[in-house]
Amino acid sequence: MRLQDEPTPVRQRAPFFKRLIFTAILLFAAATAYAGLFGTAPSDLKIPGYTPVKIPFHPGQSLTYRISWAGIPAAGATIDVHGNPANPELWTGEARISTNELVDLLFKMRDYMRENFARRSLAPRDIYIKQSENQRLHEYLINFDSGSGMVRMVKRHKQKSEKVEFHSPNPMGPISGSLMALSQPLEVGKTLVFDVFAGHNRYVVALKVERRERVRVTLGDFDALRITPTILYVSDAEVRSKAREATIWVSADERHLPLRVQAAAFVGYITADLVQVEDNTPATHPGLAHPKPAERMADDEP
Repeated sequence: MRLQDEPTPVRQRAPFFKRLIFTAILLFAAATAYAGLFGTAPSDLKIPGYTPVKIPFHPGQSLTYRISWAGIPAAGATIDVHGNPANPELWTGEARISTNELVDLLFKMRDYMRENFARRSLAPRDIYIKQSENQRLHEYLINFDSGSGMVRMVKRHKQKSEKVEFHSPNPMGPISGSLMALSQPLEVGKTLVFDVFAGHNRYVVALKVERRERVRVTLGDFDALRITPTILYVSDAEVRSKAREATIWVSADERHLPLRVQAAAFVGYITADLVQVEDNTPATHPGLAHPKPAERMADDEP
């Protein structure tokens, strides 16, 4: 994915922008760093498991978004899905975020995320996140153990590593969870609940399909489903205190394209619009190349 912030107190708003963009494009909140030990959701919080009904995307597809604040272009984001050359049973989703040239003068962000997940069940295998913001660099590696239900997360900053573990019966990653949500029927009045892991945090997110309405974006006019995301639980209470109202519009046809997200900011609204949909094979689309080995955190793998 690519992201861009706004040209006012950007330094304070950067974490909010990251959460917004992941919500806009991946339908879930992105994480900020949290040094925990072992995390469990409240015992009375039921987290259902889902089976893909009709996966709307396939390898070779790419979505591009433009993000603006109060009408001012501020960011770009892309998300790609492609086959995993090392394992034909897996798909790989890649997301890139980068601020535009204007925002770079105040706050330069170049973030990257890769998630490997089973192509049939969408069960996540591992996630790699690289956050490059100004002179700061953070890396995260998340491994999912389907047998034990353990989710092991590692954060590396400079030469230090922090580890945290969670237990979840139905864990999802941001990309796999988004595809799972979009594969469901999405009927008006329906609420989906997902247990999502990103960075060093755990999120339990509810997505409620509120109603159908007409939406106009760069790609044209669409009949859309209005979806309201709500964070039911997050392992870092500070993250939840910063959450703001957001709305997601998904096309009401079988494609379930994430068309737009609009979220309240400190002043006005931030809007992320889908501006391009590409459908190319991995062999002819250079942007779908598998990440270089240098991006991996082999020395920190659990």
